[in-house]
Amino acid sequence: MTTPDRVLVVAFRKAAVQRVNSYLDHLLSRGVPVTVLVADGQGWKQAPRFDPRAEVLSIGDRENRQPFVWTYTMLVERAPGGLFRRLGNAPGPVGGAGRRLGRVHVKAVRKIRKWFFWRGYQAVRGHSLRRIALRRLEPLRLDGVRRVVVADTAAVPFGWTLARRRPGLEVTRAMDVSDFEALPVTDPAPDLGSDPAEAERPYAQV
Repeated sequence: MTTPDRVLVVAFRKAAVQRVNSYLDHLLSRGVPVTVLVADGQGWKQAPRFDPRAEVLSIGDRENRQPFVWTYTMLVERAPGGLFRRLGNAPGPVGGAGRRLGRVHVKAVRKIRKWFFWRGYQAVRGHSLRRIALRRLEPLRLDGVRRVVVADTAAVPFGWTLARRRPGLEVTRAMDVSDFEALPVTDPAPDLGSDPAEAERPYAQV
């Protein structure tokens, strides 16, 4: 039986992307296969892309369908926004009023999302994502994983549960590259050549 040599990185916050990419480059350039599990459902629209050499799997769509998230998005953002856009397309004073209300709504949504939605949701997001991810372990192929790297605090509940359920699996928050230093560079980082945020939601959903 071959020794598992794939690394699984769990990154549920977009703030971790750049740090994770540095780690990925070190491993992928040396031929170490890496799978990244992300939750790019909320606030990731302008996030940097992960290294294209890595396999990236997403539970973002599943997160967006959670009752609290779906209800907030529909009632506060999508439904009013759609109404004001339709009014804005109408001729005359109605259209002008619709466009003004649309601009006010956009500004209000930014403040509501930042000061109310995120403050409440962040307190429970890690546990919500843990439940989603635990129901989708099969695509992660954990039997072939050498190490699980938990890249941010939102991913800690999932990592802790993995460590408890699979005592033989190494689960860590450290992006340690010492085990791979001796490997030769065989696949240098590609030149992306474009804005990494141009392609929206590019990852395979699980």
